[in-house]
Amino acid sequence: MHEGMQSLRTATLSNGLQVLLLESRTAPVATFWVWYRVGSRNEVPGLSGISHWVEHMLFKGTPTHPKGTLTRYVDRLGGRWNAFTWKDYTAYHEVLPAEHLAVAVELEADRMANTIFDPAEVESERTVIISEREGSENFPAYLLREEVDSAAHKIHPYRIPVIGWKDDLRAITRDDLYRHYRTYYHPGNALAVAVGAFDPDGALDLIRRAFEPIPPGDLPPPPRSREPEQEGERRVVLQRPGGATPYLHLAYHVPAASHPDFAALLVIDGLLSGFKSVVPFDQASGGRSSRLYRALVETQLASDVTTSLIPAVDPTLFRVMATARAGADVRAIEERALGELDRLAREPVPAEELAKVKKQAKAQFVFARDGVYRTALALGAFAVVDDVEAFPRLLDRIEQVAAEDVSAAAARYFVERHRTTGWYLPQPGGTAAVAEHAARHPGTFAYRPPGRAMTPAVTVVPETVARSTLQNGLTVLAHEQRGTGMVALHGYVKAGAMFDGDRPGLARFVASLLQRGTQTRSSQQIAEALEGMGASLAVYANMEAVAVALRVLREDAPAALEIIGDLLMRPAFAPDEVEKVRGELLTGLRIAAQDTRVAAERAWRRLIYPPWHPHSQMVEGEEPVVEAITAETLAAFHRQHYRPEAAILAVVGDLPTGDVLEVASQVFSGWPRQGVWRLPNLPPAGLSDGPRRAEVRLTGKVQSDIVLGAPGLARDDPAYYDAMMANLIVGQIGMMGRLGESVRERQGMAYYTYSDLRAGLMAGPWWVRAGVNPQNEARAIDSIVEEIRAFQQGGPADEELADARNFLIGSLALRLETNGGIAQTLADIELYGLGLDYLVRYPGIIRGLRREGITAASRRFPLGAYAVAVAGPPRP
Repeated sequence: MHEGMQSLRTATLSNGLQVLLLESRTAPVATFWVWYRVGSRNEVPGLSGISHWVEHMLFKGTPTHPKGTLTRYVDRLGGRWNAFTWKDYTAYHEVLPAEHLAVAVELEADRMANTIFDPAEVESERTVIISEREGSENFPAYLLREEVDSAAHKIHPYRIPVIGWKDDLRAITRDDLYRHYRTYYHPGNALAVAVGAFDPDGALDLIRRAFEPIPPGDLPPPPRSREPEQEGERRVVLQRPGGATPYLHLAYHVPAASHPDFAALLVIDGLLSGFKSVVPFDQASGGRSSRLYRALVETQLASDVTTSLIPAVDPTLFRVMATARAGADVRAIEERALGELDRLAREPVPAEELAKVKKQAKAQFVFARDGVYRTALALGAFAVVDDVEAFPRLLDRIEQVAAEDVSAAAARYFVERHRTTGWYLPQPGGTAAVAEHAARHPGTFAYRPPGRAMTPAVTVVPETVARSTLQNGLTVLAHEQRGTGMVALHGYVKAGAMFDGDRPGLARFVASLLQRGTQTRSSQQIAEALEGMGASLAVYANMEAVAVALRVLREDAPAALEIIGDLLMRPAFAPDEVEKVRGELLTGLRIAAQDTRVAAERAWRRLIYPPWHPHSQMVEGEEPVVEAITAETLAAFHRQHYRPEAAILAVVGDLPTGDVLEVASQVFSGWPRQGVWRLPNLPPAGLSDGPRRAEVRLTGKVQSDIVLGAPGLARDDPAYYDAMMANLIVGQIGMMGRLGESVRERQGMAYYTYSDLRAGLMAGPWWVRAGVNPQNEARAIDSIVEEIRAFQQGGPADEELADARNFLIGSLALRLETNGGIAQTLADIELYGLGLDYLVRYPGIIRGLRREGITAASRRFPLGAYAVAVAGPPRP
């Protein structure tokens, strides 16, 4: 059993509810989950999507927790909650300060037995779920996956999309939903998981008192359909407008998570595209030293490639997914990918390559323990598809995989007759036509929480943080978290897109090349070194800074920090690497041009900001600029803007702070200082003389995305905290504040709607975003404007303000739950000059906010001079 899991406790209540408990005291936080063994696997034709719809209905209230109060009970304690549905299960969870674990336990027990399925709420949610589906339909990669799943499974319900088919969503009734709920939502079909800073005996007693009175229910029958063996390759070619480049999707039938070959298949996944997170769905594109990356991305056939194996109850699919680089032939990508799969079966995996993947697996298990949420997600997901010991024993199973096991599994499963191949080929169309014109929008609760959130015990205080400014101006912060086995780094170099000038995309281009070779290491040497440690490194540019985020095992942290220094100080900008990255960036820009969310934002920025302003452009830049940038221009930008006095590094984890500061000094002391760093000199953006509107119409789309907003304010603006509180109440807290309550909950027009205040070193946007059916564009815009106007006129209600204060204070512990969360918080504190005692002062700042100041700050959102941009399908 993996280290850290020895204290895992299991129990089964008298009504059949399985319980997993794991004490974890790295932060004063706990999480509680209830997993139900029901998903699209348990659906039949005509009722597709019903499991996901029931998940939505469990947020609609019970007799003792009426609609609206559910979210408030969690928010006022600084917690967060959510749910998701997958093919094999539906899971509900809360994360909150550990002293309030009872709130989550009682809430979930009540929802299991007493959820109200009000007919009016069912109808309102119907349009929300259809909107959610239509949002996914805007993406060709999603549609291709649906087609591949349907082709790969003739009869097994894994062919059914979790969201459901649109015609079924229009036809499902309230009684269908309630019957599904009563069939699957009971203790005998559920698993409860709790992880956090609690006494296991006390937590088990809480769970027993809340859940044991619920009758066990009858075990639902498993799906009767067994997928027959596939006896020949199946091919799917999806051709439609709405995309910019081809996609490849290969799917092979492989066994369930409980099968002895599952561990070998996970190793194959790691060999092909890097060992991803062991937490299901927490997966990204794989490593740059992996086989498929070298075969497809390094050769400039694909802009990205990944593989995926999600543990499942029944035999499932192993996937290979690639995005063609602009101008590349999908046939060549398929041929090269198949060659790599065949090589796994024919040639034994070298010992050093197998060891690298196992080191990555070890690191991912350590990273999965960084925070109670990820730990509980991994425990529950594996337990519900296999057994309660599946996740704790998984690393041992992976360690026992030999090279011959890899070859045997590849030969057994990666065969042509078991393969389904999908292509997406974009059809002509989808060019954006932009038009601008003036807008014409003129119960009793058994557990009673305290009246306000308790001030969390903050462990990140000046006495526990070592801060050092090197002679060259680089600031290093270190905080020790003993016993975690890992180190997280979060850093900033203030060299973001605000310095692009008339070359939008330049800062991102430079940042994208930092890992592609230095004066002492090639691109592949960097990848091999970091991935050989099992490290996870992300480098990305935003508007104001380039961010560096690293996770690494404790023993490898000094070596990883030395590589970070090399990347930041000595990138090579080799011509061949510049061209590789250029092609990847151009492919991404062309894909983004067909994304309605990106298209709406790009149009909005051009509408509200003058051309000389950094915020008038996207960080990603413009195609003609990216095509023309030279290696010399990239190197010059780096020389001018990558400088130690503009850099911050925060390191948190299982290393003494003195060791961190010593290594940082050794690595970075040779980085020459250039002078005093300054923000670009920009006059205020100003406001237009009235509302303005832009439209972008794209063929092949079914949902519209809306951006409505105006220039906001900077982080150091005296009104920042008041404006932040106004934004939270209007469009963030709970199910996205007042906007969510109006546009989504009451009117059922949108799957998502929220507001966002981008306050940074510069004044950023203050906007509202929503995704709606095209028929609801005008109605949604009117509703958004009216909600903002109502707040500006009346301000927050006393209850709203109290809930928002308690949420912000109580959630402080959640923000400091992980090593990475602490590191980013410390880096942000330094970036904005808040002082190391900021977290101690923060509760007082929030409690000091008053209704009058919040209302006044909300009026900084100019209802007489906003801009709105809509991107969606052509008008009928």
